[in-house]
Amino acid sequence: MTSQSCQRGPESAHVNYKGPCHTAVCRHSSSLLGCNLEPPNKHGGQSKPVPSSAVGSSWVTGLLRMLLLLLWYMPVAGGLEVKTEERQMVFLHDNVTVLCKIPGSPCLDITTVGIIWSRKKEWNESETSVYQFYGSHREAIRPGANVSLLGLERGDASLLLPRIELSEAGEYRCKLVVTPQKAEGTTRLDVVASPAMKLFVKPATERNGEEQHVICKLDGFYPEAFDVKWGKSTLNDPHFQAITEGIVTGPTVRNDDGTFSVTSSLALRPALEDHGNTFFCVVSHKSLLDSKRLSVMLPEKRPVEIYFTIVGPCVLLALVLALVIVYCLWRWSSGRVRQENKDFYAAEMLSS
Repeated sequence: MTSQSCQRGPESAHVNYKGPCHTAVCRHSSSLLGCNLEPPNKHGGQSKPVPSSAVGSSWVTGLLRMLLLLLWYMPVAGGLEVKTEERQMVFLHDNVTVLCKIPGSPCLDITTVGIIWSRKKEWNESETSVYQFYGSHREAIRPGANVSLLGLERGDASLLLPRIELSEAGEYRCKLVVTPQKAEGTTRLDVVASPAMKLFVKPATERNGEEQHVICKLDGFYPEAFDVKWGKSTLNDPHFQAITEGIVTGPTVRNDDGTFSVTSSLALRPALEDHGNTFFCVVSHKSLLDSKRLSVMLPEKRPVEIYFTIVGPCVLLALVLALVIVYCLWRWSSGRVRQENKDFYAAEMLSS
């Protein structure tokens, strides 16, 4: 392996590279390219003679641009390779880097490099341009799209996309020319959104027949496919016990931003021993590396609740029985008094 030097202006950078190192002498400027290949500007309102070397440099730049454009339409030449990822999964609104690199650590003169990034939409086969760079031309068709020119000098043509949207999923193609060679690679970009999850107990009401409901809500997820499972554990058996009855999972609802929401509920008619049990909602989704489990404990009945649910009915029954007994005694007592009165009047009439 030999050490070669790429001269950029007054500085030299030495890198190890298996292959040709395109050299160029260029002066530093504040431009994005870092090299000024245009004729000298006018200073102080007076024009200075343009050296023939500058005119030649401008002519060479135009010729290189024409050559780079011509290479886009030629068959892919051998000798140059780019490394891309077959598939990348990224999260909604993240800043994303779509990889495209030349293996090794090349040292490139970017005046001989051209790159075009394009995207094939999911729902059709047409390709749209995302970013272009060749010669002194640099254009971001997708707002914010960028390729670092410092990285490009080291063979890194990766595409930077700030705040990715769901609509930007698809197949991205990286076409790279290092004159006179050409290579390309593709990456499938999947944009996903993780669900925001909430689990809570909805108290029983007369309307729902004194049932309690455990509610599991998912919001803001993409893609639409998901899976929800229910289970419980008790004080006597802390292991997960699957629940398959009393479950109602509603239809998914599309949000304004293209993500989805859904609600799943578990209906309970808890006996006294069910209070204090823990219930689980287990969610599976493409955006989650593993299933996520949420848990909630069914509140234990407080002493007042126990009084009204157990002692209360007993007291009420006792009161009813007491009233029945009092009524019966009253009827018996009233009947006895009336009979005594009849006997008294009958005795009076006989004596008279």
